[in-house]
Amino acid sequence: MVLDLECEENDIAKQQQSLESRGKKRNREVDVWLRKLQDMKGNLSNDTYDVSELKENLKRHKEEKPLTLSTEFVGKQLDLHIKRVSKLLEDDKVFVVGICGMGGVGKTILATLVENEVKRKASFKDVFWVTVSHNYSISKLQNDIAKRIGVKLDEDDERIRAENLSLALEKKGKSILILDDVWNYIDLQKVGIHQKVNGIKVILTTRLKHVCHQMDCQTNGIIQIFPLGCLKEVESESEVDEDEDDEDWELFMLKLGHDETPRTLPHEIEEIARCIVERFKGLPLGINVMARAMDGVDDIHQWKHALSRLQKLEMRQVVEEVFKVLKCSYDNLMEKDLQNCFLYCALFSIDDEGWKINKDEFIMKLVDNGQINENMSLEEIFDEGNTILNKLESHSLISSTNNSSVYTHPLVRNMACYILKECQRNVIVKLNKRLTEIPLSHRWATDLELVHMRDYDIEEIPEGMSPNCPKLLALILNELSISRVPESFFIYMNNLSILDLSYNEDLESLPDSITKLRSLVSLILKECDSLKHVPSLGELQTLSRLVISNTSIGEVQGLEKLIKLKWLDLSCNKSLNLELGSLSNLTKMQYLDLRNTCAMMAV
Repeated sequence: MVLDLECEENDIAKQQQSLESRGKKRNREVDVWLRKLQDMKGNLSNDTYDVSELKENLKRHKEEKPLTLSTEFVGKQLDLHIKRVSKLLEDDKVFVVGICGMGGVGKTILATLVENEVKRKASFKDVFWVTVSHNYSISKLQNDIAKRIGVKLDEDDERIRAENLSLALEKKGKSILILDDVWNYIDLQKVGIHQKVNGIKVILTTRLKHVCHQMDCQTNGIIQIFPLGCLKEVESESEVDEDEDDEDWELFMLKLGHDETPRTLPHEIEEIARCIVERFKGLPLGINVMARAMDGVDDIHQWKHALSRLQKLEMRQVVEEVFKVLKCSYDNLMEKDLQNCFLYCALFSIDDEGWKINKDEFIMKLVDNGQINENMSLEEIFDEGNTILNKLESHSLISSTNNSSVYTHPLVRNMACYILKECQRNVIVKLNKRLTEIPLSHRWATDLELVHMRDYDIEEIPEGMSPNCPKLLALILNELSISRVPESFFIYMNNLSILDLSYNEDLESLPDSITKLRSLVSLILKECDSLKHVPSLGELQTLSRLVISNTSIGEVQGLEKLIKLKWLDLSCNKSLNLELGSLSNLTKMQYLDLRNTCAMMAV
């Protein structure tokens, strides 16, 4: 026993050297463990020491060996997850532990590390691993489990097979069954896995959170993994040390190195490499694939070229390998309408950091685009919209934030753009690309469906510019530095249904040609501080949503003629005065916001 502990002591010492070589501080838990080991080794020379007590202490001490890097990168977040899963496995009230998260985030790695930890501590008799995947069936799963535990199931009747498998598992005693890569609900009773105290416990890994619930995981029995550096997955910010933000970089360096020794890079290359790692926003899958692609590369020009191609999604080997994994979640949506909702809304990313949008705004954009029936009541619209959000979140394509917003990982957003490109759907998305001007008219093809630009460096739209885009449905120009839009700009956008010119702080007026957009359903003008003039909107008879908030506008002409209007937000316009009775004709109105607006009217 002492010899075993000494071997593990040497193992910890080697791994600690690796940690400290990267500037990591020694964990206090390691010091305590090593000190106790030295004390027990010293007691061997004491003839009066109780031998049975020493053996018991040695056994317990071996089980308490601190978890270190070993062959996989174990950062603080992953270490916390391992401890949580281990604690759940010790709870007699917990039968199924669910590990969920987006593709490539490390669910299988976590299950592997838990398996190693269980075997090291010998807290269970055995651990059996079965990969389930998409081609799951009761019969196949029964055969796979039987093969892992060393029994044969010769019967054709699934019920008899389940009974025999249950008996075989019962003989195995206190063990763990890991079901990896689960995509559908599994009726464990039909398989032959029964819930019993001191019997088999199940760990399942899945991208689908609802599968965890369907398989009777308690709320506290679901471990959701997020990309490295995301604070959502830890219990409190106080548990996160200053090194955690660099875990993605540590993983990249470790994967670039050899024999568990991280690679070191020259300073000029390190700067570029850090930009590359930043593109993956903590997703281990992308970091690992990129590290493999750059293994052995020493030339700075190759690193710069790799970064450039990665930014343009032209690094085919990396892009295809990562997107292939992520796309499985999209494919599993099954419903075409749900897939379209995801693709469409992924284009509303605020920047390359990923898409973050208020839930209500998300839902209304689905209404604007015709993906939710606008003829329903507002309550029905938000019920359906939130149902869509919940499905996308359950498939690990988006995640909720604490402030009523939803967010998607940048790589998932890029995957959505990649899918659109593969489907030959033409969109322009330019987010903080340091453009100095709007792309010229010839870049605006006749089959263009959506344009989304957000860039402070764009100071003007050229006079006379008139893109010929008869199929353009949505135009979003946010956070530009323009003061006006040329009269000619909207002439050939006859089918435009969504126009969003929000957050253009220098925009002073809109051209009269906007009144010719007879298909316009939604006009959004938020946070346009300098906006003083909007032409009469009375001809926009299809308009159902109008948002003019936080502007300097004095009046909204033609408002009384917008008889299809359901959503009107005129909040925070301190210079705005509404004419008496201007809203009386708007009988279909379901939402009205006049907060902080000077309004004198009769309702």
